[in-house]
Amino acid sequence: MALIRFILDLAIPEAVYNGISPAKRVAIRDMIRELRAYAVKINAGADNEEMTVNAKWHRCLHDTGGKCEDGQDI
Repeated sequence: MALIRFILDLAIPEAVYNGISPAKRVAIRDMIRELRAYAVKINAGADNEEMTVNAKWHRCLHDTGGKCEDGQDI
């Protein structure tokens, strides 16, 4: 079976993210959750299984020398 695979890793400045309207942020979150509900693991149950049902976010502090906060599921 062919799959459409999305790999996103986006680092958006916190001030820019906070400038996005709360309604739009909720809509983005909900869309990601909906897509995640359709996702499947590649080669599920096999030795070469790939975890491809993953959507998380976290607050990253690497650019200021800090530690990232724990990731949270979307």
